Amino acid sequence: MRDERLFLGIILCIAIILCFSACQNEISNNSFSPSPQPTQTPQVIANPTPSIEPTPIYKSYSFIRKVDFTNFTYFYPELSDESFTLKNGKIEKTEEQDGAYLGKIEYGDVTNDRNEEAMINIQPITGGNCQCEMVFIYTLKNKKPKLLWSFDTWDRAEGGFKKIYAENSNLAVETFGDNKFENGKWEFNFPKDNFSGYCCPTAYTKIIFKWNGENFVPFGERQVFDYDWKKDRRITDTLPHRNS
Repeated sequence: MRDERLFLGIILCIAIILCFSACQNEISNNSFSPSPQPTQTPQVIANPTPSIEPTPIYKSYSFIRKVDFTNFTYFYPELSDESFTLKNGKIEKTEEQDGAYLGKIEYGDVTNDRNEEAMINIQPITGGNCQCEMVFIYTLKNKKPKLLWSFDTWDRAEGGFKKIYAENSNLAVETFGDNKFENGKWEFNFPKDNFSGYCCPTAYTKIIFKWNGENFVPFGERQVFDYDWKKDRRITDTLPHRNS
Protein backbone atom coordinates (compact mmCIF):
# COMPACT_ATOMS: atom_id res chain seq x y z
CA MET A 1 0.00 0.00 0.00
CA ARG A 2 2.80 2.29 0.93
CA ASP A 3 4.66 1.52 -2.30
CA GLU A 4 1.52 2.17 -4.27
CA ARG A 5 1.05 5.63 -2.74
CA LEU A 6 4.72 6.39 -3.36
CA PHE A 7 4.32 5.41 -7.02
CA LEU A 8 1.21 7.56 -7.48
CA GLY A 9 3.00 10.51 -5.83
CA ILE A 10 5.90 10.19 -8.24
CA ILE A 11 3.54 10.04 -11.24
CA LEU A 12 1.68 13.12 -9.99
CA CYS A 13 4.89 15.05 -9.52
CA ILE A 14 6.05 14.20 -13.02
CA ALA A 15 2.69 15.29 -14.43
CA ILE A 16 2.83 18.61 -12.56
CA ILE A 17 6.38 19.23 -13.77
CA LEU A 18 5.46 18.48 -17.38
CA CYS A 19 2.37 20.68 -17.20
CA PHE A 20 4.33 23.55 -15.64
CA SER A 21 7.05 23.28 -18.32
CA ALA A 22 4.50 23.36 -21.13
CA CYS A 23 2.86 26.46 -19.68
CA GLN A 24 6.21 28.20 -19.37
CA ASN A 25 7.05 27.49 -22.99
CA GLU A 26 3.71 28.90 -24.18
CA ILE A 27 4.15 32.03 -22.09
CA SER A 28 7.69 32.44 -23.34
CA ASN A 29 6.60 32.09 -26.95
CA ASN A 30 3.77 34.59 -26.57
CA SER A 31 5.98 37.11 -24.78
CA PHE A 32 9.05 37.20 -26.97
CA SER A 33 8.13 36.02 -30.44
CA PRO A 34 6.80 38.94 -32.51
CA SER A 35 3.55 38.47 -34.33
CA PRO A 36 4.09 37.91 -38.02
CA GLN A 37 3.54 41.11 -40.04
CA PRO A 38 1.98 41.22 -43.51
CA THR A 39 4.56 41.24 -46.25
CA GLN A 40 4.82 44.67 -48.02
CA THR A 41 6.52 45.40 -51.30
CA PRO A 42 8.95 48.30 -50.75
CA GLN A 43 8.00 51.48 -52.64
CA VAL A 44 10.70 52.55 -55.07
CA ILE A 45 11.04 56.37 -55.26
CA ALA A 46 12.94 57.68 -58.21
CA ASN A 47 15.48 60.41 -57.70
CA PRO A 48 13.54 63.66 -57.79
CA THR A 49 14.19 65.86 -60.81
CA PRO A 50 15.88 69.07 -59.64
CA SER A 51 13.70 72.11 -59.95
CA ILE A 52 14.90 74.18 -62.91
CA GLU A 53 13.46 77.59 -63.65
CA PRO A 54 12.17 77.53 -67.22
CA THR A 55 13.81 79.76 -69.79
CA PRO A 56 11.63 82.81 -70.43
CA ILE A 57 9.63 82.34 -73.59
CA TYR A 58 10.03 85.13 -76.09
CA LYS A 59 6.67 86.70 -76.91
CA SER A 60 6.10 88.11 -80.34
CA TYR A 61 3.65 90.62 -78.87
CA SER A 62 4.91 93.32 -76.53
CA PHE A 63 3.85 96.69 -75.18
CA ILE A 64 5.94 98.60 -77.71
CA ARG A 65 3.42 97.50 -80.33
CA LYS A 66 0.87 99.68 -78.60
CA VAL A 67 2.88 102.82 -79.38
CA ASP A 68 1.25 104.72 -82.24
CA PHE A 69 4.25 105.47 -84.43
CA THR A 70 1.93 106.65 -87.21
CA ASN A 71 1.10 109.69 -85.07
CA PHE A 72 4.43 110.41 -83.50
CA THR A 73 7.11 113.09 -83.26
CA TYR A 74 10.59 112.18 -84.54
CA PHE A 75 13.87 114.08 -84.49
CA TYR A 76 15.92 114.19 -87.66
CA PRO A 77 18.88 111.77 -87.35
CA GLU A 78 21.58 114.41 -87.92
CA LEU A 79 19.60 117.36 -86.53
CA SER A 80 18.70 116.33 -83.02
CA ASP A 81 17.18 119.72 -82.23
CA GLU A 82 14.75 119.65 -85.16
CA SER A 83 11.70 117.45 -85.21
CA PHE A 84 8.77 116.51 -87.40
CA THR A 85 5.43 114.93 -86.55
CA LEU A 86 3.65 112.30 -88.57
CA LYS A 87 -0.13 112.33 -88.65
CA ASN A 88 -1.72 109.15 -89.89
CA GLY A 89 1.70 108.07 -91.08
CA LYS A 90 2.61 111.08 -93.22
CA ILE A 91 3.29 114.79 -93.56
CA GLU A 92 2.00 116.59 -96.56
CA LYS A 93 4.67 118.60 -98.35
CA THR A 94 4.10 122.34 -98.42
CA GLU A 95 6.14 125.34 -99.55
CA GLU A 96 7.26 125.82 -95.98
CA GLN A 97 7.91 122.21 -95.01
CA ASP A 98 9.16 119.01 -96.60
CA GLY A 99 6.85 116.04 -96.47
CA ALA A 100 7.43 112.50 -95.28
CA TYR A 101 5.67 109.18 -95.08
CA LEU A 102 6.02 106.12 -92.91
CA GLY A 103 7.51 103.11 -94.64
CA LYS A 104 7.29 99.98 -92.51
CA ILE A 105 7.61 99.08 -88.83
CA GLU A 106 9.48 95.92 -87.92
CA TYR A 107 9.46 94.44 -84.41
CA GLY A 108 12.02 92.17 -82.81
CA ASP A 109 14.57 91.83 -80.03
CA VAL A 110 17.74 93.61 -81.20
CA THR A 111 19.29 94.27 -77.76
CA ASN A 112 19.32 90.69 -76.45
CA ASP A 113 17.04 91.48 -73.51
CA ARG A 114 14.13 89.28 -74.69
CA ASN A 115 11.99 92.36 -75.27
CA GLU A 116 10.96 93.71 -78.63
CA GLU A 117 12.19 96.94 -80.16
CA ALA A 118 10.57 98.85 -83.01
CA MET A 119 12.54 99.48 -86.23
CA ILE A 120 11.03 102.21 -88.39
CA ASN A 121 11.93 103.62 -91.79
CA ILE A 122 10.57 106.96 -92.99
CA GLN A 123 11.09 108.49 -96.43
CA PRO A 124 11.31 112.28 -96.69
CA ILE A 125 9.55 114.05 -99.55
CA THR A 126 11.81 116.94 -100.51
CA GLY A 127 10.77 117.62 -104.08
CA GLY A 128 14.05 116.30 -105.47
CA ASN A 129 14.73 112.89 -106.92
CA CYS A 130 16.69 111.52 -103.94
CA GLN A 131 15.03 108.41 -102.55
CA CYS A 132 16.75 108.65 -99.20
CA GLU A 133 15.28 107.32 -95.98
CA MET A 134 15.57 107.77 -92.23
CA VAL A 135 15.80 104.81 -89.86
CA PHE A 136 14.80 104.83 -86.18
CA ILE A 137 15.16 102.11 -83.52
CA TYR A 138 13.04 102.52 -80.39
CA THR A 139 12.76 100.54 -77.18
CA LEU A 140 10.56 101.05 -74.11
CA LYS A 141 11.94 102.70 -71.00
CA ASN A 142 9.58 103.18 -68.05
CA LYS A 143 6.73 102.36 -70.46
CA LYS A 144 7.74 105.19 -72.79
CA PRO A 145 9.45 104.94 -76.20
CA LYS A 146 13.17 105.67 -76.03
CA LEU A 147 15.30 106.22 -79.13
CA LEU A 148 18.31 103.90 -79.29
CA TRP A 149 19.64 104.90 -82.69
CA SER A 150 18.71 106.81 -85.83
CA PHE A 151 20.56 107.25 -89.12
CA ASP A 152 20.06 108.28 -92.74
CA THR A 153 20.38 105.94 -95.66
CA TRP A 154 21.32 107.31 -99.08
CA ASP A 155 19.97 107.16 -102.59
CA ARG A 156 18.82 103.94 -104.30
CA ALA A 157 21.87 102.07 -105.69
CA GLU A 158 24.22 104.16 -103.54
CA GLY A 159 23.21 103.22 -100.03
CA GLY A 160 19.46 103.11 -100.47
CA PHE A 161 17.38 101.47 -97.73
CA LYS A 162 16.49 97.83 -98.31
CA LYS A 163 15.59 96.14 -95.07
CA ILE A 164 16.05 96.18 -91.27
CA TYR A 165 15.17 93.36 -88.89
CA ALA A 166 16.17 91.33 -85.83
CA GLU A 167 18.52 88.38 -86.27
CA ASN A 168 19.63 86.27 -83.30
CA SER A 169 18.86 89.18 -80.93
CA ASN A 170 21.04 91.50 -83.01
CA LEU A 171 20.19 94.23 -85.50
CA ALA A 172 20.51 93.44 -89.22
CA VAL A 173 20.64 96.35 -91.67
CA GLU A 174 20.56 95.89 -95.44
CA THR A 175 21.36 98.77 -97.81
CA PHE A 176 21.82 98.83 -101.56
CA GLY A 177 25.39 99.17 -102.78
CA ASP A 178 28.80 98.14 -101.51
CA ASN A 179 28.67 99.89 -98.14
CA LYS A 180 30.59 100.09 -94.88
CA PHE A 181 30.05 101.31 -91.33
CA GLU A 182 33.25 102.49 -89.70
CA ASN A 183 34.02 104.81 -86.78
CA GLY A 184 30.33 105.37 -86.17
CA LYS A 185 29.63 106.52 -89.74
CA TRP A 186 28.16 105.05 -92.89
CA GLU A 187 30.09 104.97 -96.14
CA PHE A 188 27.84 104.30 -99.14
CA ASN A 189 29.32 103.26 -102.50
CA PHE A 190 28.25 101.83 -105.81
CA PRO A 191 29.43 98.29 -106.58
CA LYS A 192 32.73 98.72 -108.38
CA ASP A 193 32.34 95.78 -110.74
CA ASN A 194 28.65 95.99 -111.62
CA PHE A 195 27.17 99.48 -111.83
CA SER A 196 23.96 100.27 -113.70
CA GLY A 197 23.23 103.75 -112.37
CA TYR A 198 21.39 105.24 -109.41
CA CYS A 199 18.11 103.74 -110.53
CA CYS A 200 19.21 100.15 -110.63
CA PRO A 201 20.96 98.54 -107.64
CA THR A 202 22.93 95.44 -108.55
CA ALA A 203 24.19 94.62 -105.04
CA TYR A 204 23.28 95.13 -101.42
CA THR A 205 25.23 95.03 -98.17
CA LYS A 206 24.19 93.33 -94.96
CA ILE A 207 25.77 94.42 -91.67
CA ILE A 208 24.97 92.96 -88.25
CA PHE A 209 25.05 95.29 -85.24
CA LYS A 210 25.26 94.24 -81.59
CA TRP A 211 23.96 96.40 -78.74
CA ASN A 212 26.69 97.04 -76.15
CA GLY A 213 24.44 98.82 -73.65
CA GLU A 214 25.03 102.26 -75.14
CA ASN A 215 25.39 101.90 -78.90
CA PHE A 216 24.97 99.52 -81.79
CA VAL A 217 28.39 98.39 -83.02
CA PRO A 218 29.25 96.22 -86.07
CA PHE A 219 29.41 92.52 -85.26
CA GLY A 220 31.20 90.13 -87.58
CA GLU A 221 32.04 90.75 -91.22
CA ARG A 222 29.81 92.71 -93.52
CA GLN A 223 28.41 90.79 -96.47
CA VAL A 224 27.78 91.99 -100.02
CA PHE A 225 25.20 90.15 -102.14
CA ASP A 226 24.24 90.30 -105.79
CA TYR A 227 20.84 91.85 -106.42
CA ASP A 228 18.56 91.46 -109.43
CA TRP A 229 16.91 94.87 -109.62
CA LYS A 230 14.77 93.84 -112.60
CA LYS A 231 12.86 91.41 -110.41
CA ASP A 232 12.95 93.78 -107.42
CA ARG A 233 13.79 90.95 -105.05
CA ARG A 234 13.54 92.94 -101.83
CA ILE A 235 12.56 89.94 -99.72
CA THR A 236 14.27 86.87 -101.22
CA ASP A 237 18.02 87.11 -100.79
CA THR A 238 20.25 86.10 -103.66
CA LEU A 239 23.38 84.00 -103.44
CA PRO A 240 26.36 85.60 -101.68
CA HIS A 241 28.60 87.66 -103.93
CA ARG A 242 31.58 88.19 -101.64
CA ASN A 243 32.54 88.96 -98.06
CA SER A 244 34.69 91.88 -96.97
